Amino acid sequence: METEIAVREIMTRPVITADADLDILSAAKKMGSANVGSLIIVSGDMPSGILTERDLVKKVIALGIDPRTIKAAEVMSAPVVSIEPEASLREAAAVMLRSGVKRLPVTSKGRLVGIITDTDLVSGSSLGLSDILSDLLEMHRESIHFEQPRGVVRGICEVCGQLSDTLESVNGELLCWSCRDGNR
Repeated sequence: METEIAVREIMTRPVITADADLDILSAAKKMGSANVGSLIIVSGDMPSGILTERDLVKKVIALGIDPRTIKAAEVMSAPVVSIEPEASLREAAAVMLRSGVKRLPVTSKGRLVGIITDTDLVSGSSLGLSDILSDLLEMHRESIHFEQPRGVVRGICEVCGQLSDTLESVNGELLCWSCRDGNR
């Protein structure tokens, strides 16, 4: 018989949090210095939203908004989907699949006590989670679009990180003219 592992056994704590009035530039710096892909936006000990790298890219950078002029509350995803620490990893994976999220704050009586991510679930894969992990992998696969850009594209070079008006796709990467020519 399969043993269920509780979320509390593999959740990460403490959770990196931020206030809703933190500007996006400061939030991005906080994520970078903590080496995390998200911040839980809190009001006291209560999670009110989640700010992810994807939120930063889609809602700020891609729109050309100055990250110093916009607050986390304006960009975060809310309401936050969470799970209790006593829930099983199987339940956590099911919640992620149903909600289409990759990170779940762990709350006890409404208070933030940890976080669990889809990659944390991989550590429990030997415990009979193969079907759910397959579904999670499929969810990731569906969220990635491999469209080849046509013509010249404006954006950030994937090699040097510089803004360029002349990006072109080379072996699946968008490169500026300098990196395409090998003149890094």
